[in-house]
Order: sequence, then C-alpha cells, then structure tokens
Amino acid sequence: MPVVDARLRIQHPCPYCDVSVEFPRTLLLLWCDNRRDTFLVSSPDAEELAQVLRRLRRGFRARPLLREGSVAIVVVPEFEWAEPPSVTRLARRAGLWVLPPVLYADGRETYRILAPARARLHRLLDRLRRLGDVELLSVTERSGLESVREIPSGAVHFFEGLTPHQVRAMTAAVEAGLLEIPARTNWAEVARGQGLARSTFGEHLRKGQRRLLENSYATLKARERDESKPVLLRAFTASAHTRLRRRPPLRAPPPASEW
Repeated sequence: MPVVDARLRIQHPCPYCDVSVEFPRTLLLLWCDNRRDTFLVSSPDAEELAQVLRRLRRGFRARPLLREGSVAIVVVPEFEWAEPPSVTRLARRAGLWVLPPVLYADGRETYRILAPARARLHRLLDRLRRLGDVELLSVTERSGLESVREIPSGAVHFFEGLTPHQVRAMTAAVEAGLLEIPARTNWAEVARGQGLARSTFGEHLRKGQRRLLENSYATLKARERDESKPVLLRAFTASAHTRLRRRPPLRAPPPASEW
C-alpha cells in the first residue's frame, strides 16, 4: 500500500505559534494524548525559560511536570480553540495523519504528515496556504507502511548534546558562506570574527557537525535502506494577500499561582 510521507513548515496565527513568535530562540516539542498537550520546552537560558513558562501559564493554564536548567516539561489541560483552525484538525478532516511531535521554533511549526494519496496532500496544502506561509520540506512516496516505520521522527532530538560554542560556530559558518561551494570566505576570517583562534573555531565546528550527524544517524541509515523515490510537487507559499492574520484574543484563563 503506497503512502505519501511529507514534512512541512508553516507560520500562521494560532495560539501556540504565537508563543514561538514571541520566543523564537526557544524550542517547543508538542505531544497530544487527546486529553492534554505536553510540551518539552528548551530555551537558550534559564531566564528565558522562566518567561516562556509564565507565558504558557497565563495563556493556557499550563503547569510544569519537570524542570531542569533551561529545559522543562509542561502540560496544558484540555486546551482547544475554534478559530483559526489548527493544522492537526485540518489534516484529520482531510483523512491525513500527523505524526508527533510537532516542533515549534523561530515562530514556525514543523509537521510530519502521512497521506494515503498525493491528491489529499495537495488539498491540505491548498487549505494551509490560506492560513499563512507554507514551506514543503520533503515529500516521499513510500511503498508501504513498513518503510514508514523504518524512518523514525528521531531517536533523539536533533540538537541534543550541542554546546553553545558549537552552535555559534556552525551558524557563523553558514552566515559567512564558509560551507558554500566555492566558499565565500575562509576559516581564519570566520574564526577572527568570532574572536577565536582558527584551530579552536575549527574544533567547535567539526564537533558540532559530528554531533548533528550522530543524532540523525538512525534516520539517515533508514533512509539509505529506503528505495522510495521522491515525489515532485509544486512549491507552496502564501500569496501576498494571504499573509498572516492575527487571531482574535483568547478568553482570559482563571487565575493561577505563579511558578
């Protein structure tokens, strides 16, 4: 039985995406068990984490289960909204399946969606274009459900184990064009801009790249075994008149004690 396996990123006005817009450096991973939403909240520092947690409490009556450093697990009890429609609800109505977790970062949401046919995925994407900006990250037509099982969402989080030095080195390398072919700059120049010796910068960059590959190794290995062919779909982006619209304000939740 063929199945279409797609990953897409969207920015649109919704309560959770609004939080990501306010705190673009904080990562939110969302799981839902039909009665409550559970977030893993990962902020760049403890101060921003505290701000995010206060925002979640005020907006959604969220409460923490675990908290350590700049990472926390929080639950949102039975929170739903009618408008604007959620991506998960639209996918469900279209007969598609969203595979958790949903990732919120930099003001955008990233989904992995399974569709029984390309036509259904097209209809969902057309609907999402009316809500906001949509970026189709990947689409693969798989030969059966076993291949879907072998391409996991991720055994570990993609960024797990990265140090701040490694993150800064990799973002600096990308922004300076060091990784382009041909490179727009050289290692020494980028290192100097970071206030580091060339060897120190290179060590941070290589260790960061190795960590990313280690975290994604299981997925890459499964992909290597997968014989499916990519499905070519037209690009999806919101037109100028369908840019983000602000949602109506939510009703204020009952008072809750400060965390």
